[in-house]
Amino acid sequence: MELKRRLGVMIVCGVPAIVGSGLLWALSKTWFVVYGYLFLLAAALLVFLVAPQRITSLVQLLNPVSGKIKGLSSKLRESFGTQSVQ
Repeated sequence: MELKRRLGVMIVCGVPAIVGSGLLWALSKTWFVVYGYLFLLAAALLVFLVAPQRITSLVQLLNPVSGKIKGLSSKLRESFGTQSVQ
């Protein structure tokens, strides 16, 4: 992943960090919960920045179509065994 995209991802992750931290502080009034949330968010960001292929391979593992990219309508047709109407 190129540097510009990595910086963009870090900036986008800043929004949930700020908003989520404020929300957790308002609900719990303990710094332990806020720091725990920030630690989990930072760990997820590091995994995504260092090895994005691991996250992609996990998504493909959970994909019932086994790596094929198909539209929602074709997935539903396959699931219910119906033919497309033309």
